Amino acid sequence: MKFISLQVLKPEIMRYETVGDWYEHKIIGPIIAVADLGNDDQNFLILAHELIEWYLCKKTGVTEKEVDVYDKAHLEDDDPGLNQDAPYHKQHMTAFGIEVMLAGLLEVNWNEYCVNVEETFEKVGKALKERKNAQDSDSQETEGA
Repeated sequence: MKFISLQVLKPEIMRYETVGDWYEHKIIGPIIAVADLGNDDQNFLILAHELIEWYLCKKTGVTEKEVDVYDKAHLEDDDPGLNQDAPYHKQHMTAFGIEVMLAGLLEVNWNEYCVNVEETFEKVGKALKERKNAQDSDSQETEGA
């Protein structure tokens, strides 16, 4: 591992409906991406969570594909990693515990943070629906031409 990319992105460019994501890019290497919460400390908390979760999954053989498949199959759950049958449950819970400790050290109000995460999650979902509708509209125009 030579390089890890940490990215704070606009909610509308997240890969799927999540505020934190990690994946392997063939050229760049591991990418940890979070939807911008508009607060550096809160962005750091999500980045730290995702970085820890990614590395623990890597060390224990849980693949990006397993996590993505599970997450996308459980979009109705507030936090799929909390589910005991999630392939990355142990890694997620470890990252969550460290995230809580970091929030305390940074004096981040946990309730405000949770509200901001939920609001940003909703922004991601709305943006993804708009992007899909625009793509569907473009393909219908192409088919009709």
